[in-house]
Amino acid sequence: MLTAVKRELAGLAMSVALVALAGCGTTGLPATPTPTPGRPGPAMVQIENSILARPHAGLQQADLVYEYLAEGGITRMTVIYFKPSGNQRIEPVRSARPVTIRLWHAYKGVIFFSGANTKVLQMIQQQQIPALTESSDGGAYFARDASRRAPHNLYTDGDRLAQGLNKYAPRVTYQLPSPGTPGASPAPAVANRIVFNQTNVHRVTYTYSAADGAYAYGTETGPLIDKNTGQPIKPVNVILIQVAHHDAGFTDVLGAPAVDFDLQGTGPADVFSKGHRYTATWDLTNAELPLKIVGADGKPMHLPSGLTWIHLVDPGTPITAS
Repeated sequence: MLTAVKRELAGLAMSVALVALAGCGTTGLPATPTPTPGRPGPAMVQIENSILARPHAGLQQADLVYEYLAEGGITRMTVIYFKPSGNQRIEPVRSARPVTIRLWHAYKGVIFFSGANTKVLQMIQQQQIPALTESSDGGAYFARDASRRAPHNLYTDGDRLAQGLNKYAPRVTYQLPSPGTPGASPAPAVANRIVFNQTNVHRVTYTYSAADGAYAYGTETGPLIDKNTGQPIKPVNVILIQVAHHDAGFTDVLGAPAVDFDLQGTGPADVFSKGHRYTATWDLTNAELPLKIVGADGKPMHLPSGLTWIHLVDPGTPITAS
């Protein structure tokens, strides 16, 4: 445990010099000031999902979660908050991975993380990605939870995320699909219970509640609880996108092989919403815009507002829905 903590702290130290800021100024000297276009990009928080990381906190209040294999069958999440606020804790925050960089290009926010492998830190620096760690700005964005053991005890909150966005977020102009209901043609299958293996050790079960209008997230060890609510995390929409992964060619901060994903182009997707299953396609043909979910009609799907959870799964992953 001490060795792991030392390695993570070493990654933190390296991160301090590698936080890059994205500029959005204009050239020349116009006679009248030009308004800054768009709005701030989102907070993109790295959250781990090992057994030692549970229970989580602050995920129910997120807008969008990407969950993917990190190493050894353990998954990690990039948790996205478009307008963070409040003092409820968000934890535990952990390291960035190669796919974090891909997701940043799609959403262009600020990464909040505990550190990363040297290669990932170099990518952050070279690509001028705004990224904040425990050491950034004198520790303004994070604190340590005394009730948890390191390295699973780093946390932030909505107000701290907002502070980071106000200072460092790029301005974005992309538009996300407006809330709505997926098309009824072809008629969707019933899907009140969903079961699949995201990895060889992470079995996921979702159970739909019409009263909540959401799916309760269950794992191989029981419900995935959010400490802030005391309840299972309940996404309104669950999406599985089939995307291959590969060895990134280097090791992470703990010495395990790093994983990257072929998250580009298009691929099959399954969308679960309001107790139904829809066949769809994920589309990231433009790596500089948010991932799109396209319905059977070839148009972007409109889903009910609320937490949306996207799992990256291997192509051909069996999914049981009933």
